Amino acid sequence: MKKQPGNNQFFDINKLPPQPGLLVFPISMSNISTKQSAKQCFAQMEHFSHGGGGKVQKPHVGLTFVYADFLYFLSDKPAAGLRNSYLQGMVNHKNEFMKLVKKNPWYIEHAFAFITWSTVLIQANDFVTYLSRLKQRAKEDKEFTKAIKEDADRAGRELDDNQINFFLEEALFMYLLGKGKIKLPNEFVNGKEQWVLTCYPGPPLKTEIYIYQKGIFGLKNPGNAYENSYYDLNRKLLYDFNRIDLKTIQLQ
Repeated sequence: MKKQPGNNQFFDINKLPPQPGLLVFPISMSNISTKQSAKQCFAQMEHFSHGGGGKVQKPHVGLTFVYADFLYFLSDKPAAGLRNSYLQGMVNHKNEFMKLVKKNPWYIEHAFAFITWSTVLIQANDFVTYLSRLKQRAKEDKEFTKAIKEDADRAGRELDDNQINFFLEEALFMYLLGKGKIKLPNEFVNGKEQWVLTCYPGPPLKTEIYIYQKGIFGLKNPGNAYENSYYDLNRKLLYDFNRIDLKTIQLQ
């Protein structure tokens, strides 16, 4: 019998499920020209298709990019300046990524979709209600507050109201996506996805892990093989939130 991994032990994916599915790359506006540049994203995507030994079993996988522009308006900076900067960055990123796709004709162009954060929010019923409940929980639950603070410390950020709301909204998006409460557009998969996996270059937030482990909203989505998972594109690790010990895990 194959030995199961213990707590805080994680490995790469061997093969993605053969059923239609969706990879989701959330793009942080602070990383869009660095570790999440179009070139970096293309290389990360190729880990699933070629470089990682061919994780895609059947050509039923789409990739949707979610640009977190609206999320970054949780800032004291003037909105007009942020908008102009983010708009140009998103357009450049999409165009550069699709140029790379077109240079590799074995990829299907309409398997790639590009949407913004505000689009995501209106895809989810009751997102604002969920977020309000989460904010209240953060005020009352000291253990939850500790997890949020540890995320801020790891990111080197001051834990003010904007930063707390930033982490909560980001974590809620990941949670609702995995639980099937958010449906992202992708022409190639066309709503037939049976699994969804969020992928990002770096470990998950403790804020996010806490929401999953405490069952704050009690949502379940057993049809999604990755409903409690997250993929680190840097370390090539699939995190299973059910096997994380928040008190001892070191997230780098």
